[in-house]
Amino acid sequence: MSDLFHQLGIDWRLLIAQGVNFFLILAALTFLVWRPLLALLAERRQRIEFGLAGAAEAERRLAAIEEERTAKLLEADAAAAEIIGKAEGEGKHRAQEILAVAMKKSDEVARQAAQTLERQRLASLDAVSREAQGIIRAAIAKTVELDPKAVDEALIRRALESR
Repeated sequence: MSDLFHQLGIDWRLLIAQGVNFFLILAALTFLVWRPLLALLAERRQRIEFGLAGAAEAERRLAAIEEERTAKLLEADAAAAEIIGKAEGEGKHRAQEILAVAMKKSDEVARQAAQTLERQRLASLDAVSREAQGIIRAAIAKTVELDPKAVDEALIRRALESR
């Protein structure tokens, strides 16, 4: 066999040395590169799985938060509608109160205007009465041909009362 290796140009000592070198490099690469690389890949796989689990948890939490937000918004809408309803009721009640006060004031103003009108009417009647007395005094004085100062108030009153 040694002749066969020699004819093929293979040195058996060199072949054994290359085999030993190959197994040494294989052992060194296995311990120094391959196993750390596998450990790194396993760690990365765990981190990815943890990230996926965290993403699923975050998605679940987000869905729960979204449901809670929707519930809170519905509560807030209901509270706002209640507050608006109360405000509208109070506004209507306040408007009725203001209208009642305004009606009272307008009635009072109308009553005062009626009183003022009545006083003016009475004052006008009094002024007309005084003017009529003066006219009657003048008429009596001319008809009787007396001195106007001689016509007394009693005569004027009797003439007015006889009408």
